[in-house]
Amino acid sequence: MTKKVKPVAFVPRFFGAFGQFFKYLSSSDYAARCQIVATDEKFAFEVPEKIVKEVVVETVTEIKEVEAPRLETVSVDGAYQLLQLMQQEARLIDFIQEDISGYSDAEVGAASRVIHQGCGKVLSQNFEIATVSDQDENARIQVAEGYNNREFKLEGRVEGSGPFTGTLIHPGWKVVKQNLPKVLDTKDMHILAPAEVEV
Repeated sequence: MTKKVKPVAFVPRFFGAFGQFFKYLSSSDYAARCQIVATDEKFAFEVPEKIVKEVVVETVTEIKEVEAPRLETVSVDGAYQLLQLMQQEARLIDFIQEDISGYSDAEVGAASRVIHQGCGKVLSQNFEIATVSDQDENARIQVAEGYNNREFKLEGRVEGSGPFTGTLIHPGWKVVKQNLPKVLDTKDMHILAPAEVEV
């Protein structure tokens, strides 16, 4: 039996993305799993049971012979710098670390507006961001054969090698240019915001 994954709306994706961002930074195992997911391989529940069994049988002997892929070392200075800017301009970390279960939707909405403005300022000042696809959402588009699966994620029944025609659910985002300030001293980059003391 296959299980259909329900698409997630924009607002939950927006806040969820920050939580996943911190989890990605703090756990090398989780980061490794995310990189596997990014290859767009299907999960077990997305593949018919018969096919899953065949794949397992055919690849068991190969797993013993092939060395597990090694993750490349990732520089975290840029991530720390971005978090510092988000905290400075939008108090993002304060908001994420706060337990908001006791606040009303109106109070959370008011805080989100300030965070939205601050994060928008950081992005606009330090990054040039464009959509992956130049078509509007819900437009019918064609994805060429041999497409880059980092640029396009096909959902639904995908058969053959393409080209594929479908409805654009989300145009995607990509960084065209980044202009983060250069930092000479990276010794304490992990300090995202200093403790504030009034004397």
